[in-house]
Amino acid sequence: MKIPQLEKKPEIKSCHDIKWKDDYSWIHQNNILEVLKDSSKLLPEVKKYLEEENSYTEFHLSDTKNIQKKLFDEIKGRIKLDDESLPYKDYNYEYWTKTTTKGNYSIKLRKKLTLIILKKYGMEIKKRNN
Repeated sequence: MKIPQLEKKPEIKSCHDIKWKDDYSWIHQNNILEVLKDSSKLLPEVKKYLEEENSYTEFHLSDTKNIQKKLFDEIKGRIKLDDESLPYKDYNYEYWTKTTTKGNYSIKLRKKLTLIILKKYGMEIKKRNN
């Protein structure tokens, strides 16, 4: 199987009075957020290249399917799915992340902290109110 080649379309770029040639800048799309929502808006040449690249990879890695599955299952088995990070305090807020068994992504959490100052035995004690 032939290695997919992306077409070169040279373009001169510049930034801070430095110029360079970029053969692949044409791949970039200004409407990338729309493309992520609707893949039909992807440039046809880029879509064709990505499909060829995926086919090439699939062809050359087809004999490793069993070991890929075994490695994936082993890695997944080592990940604790119901977990929370330690909180990080930043000024008046506390931040942490949490993962659940229901999703593939971590949840970013934030909580506002309030301080209560207690006077006890002539000492000031700061206590976090949750």
